[in-house]
Amino acid sequence: MTVDTTHVLVWSEGTAPEDVYPNDVNATIAEHVNENDDLVARAVSIDDPEQGITEDALEWADAIAWWGHLRHDDVTDETVDRVERAVRENGVGFIGLHSGHYALPFKRLLGTSGDLGDVRTVDGESERLEVRSPGHPIAAGVSDFALPNVEMFGEPYDIPEPEDVVLHSTFSEGGEFRSGVTFSFGAGRGFYLRPGHEEFRIYHDPNIRRILANAVRWVSDD
Repeated sequence: MTVDTTHVLVWSEGTAPEDVYPNDVNATIAEHVNENDDLVARAVSIDDPEQGITEDALEWADAIAWWGHLRHDDVTDETVDRVERAVRENGVGFIGLHSGHYALPFKRLLGTSGDLGDVRTVDGESERLEVRSPGHPIAAGVSDFALPNVEMFGEPYDIPEPEDVVLHSTFSEGGEFRSGVTFSFGAGRGFYLRPGHEEFRIYHDPNIRRILANAVRWVSDD
């Protein structure tokens, strides 16, 4: 029996600490996504030709997952334009990850600043994630869960009104955040997932891995 496959480009910028992500965030996420028989992930980087976002890559992709942190301003207008066309016109899904709330392609799609009300990294701070939309496909197989070491993002979060708040976070040192939200960008679907600070091995967490796999499927669904 042939399994239909969904293709996702996993993009990052090569700035994650090597002791946490030896092959960077993109390769780690791609490795876990590829554990699913129906998903095929390809890791691409800002240092690849055309910053990893070639027309051939976009023709192959059903979705893009984008992790950025320190090199947002190194992303060219041409790269942003290619991503926007792929999403709005061709229906490629877009997943923004953690500090990707400031990624230039994501801000272009949102039409807002992506600014946060607060950012905090405190030793030992934990996070409780509540599934606010349990019937949403991105939440399939996921119940409320906790992460033991996190970077806190606090409201207000300057984004358009989401279609769904799938995940909502509360933090042990105070504060709340809409940590998993969905959008429509023209012909394409969008999702933002907040957990994923580069100093912690959050992308190895089983719940985060399941959410990301579900998100790839959902943003790619026609």
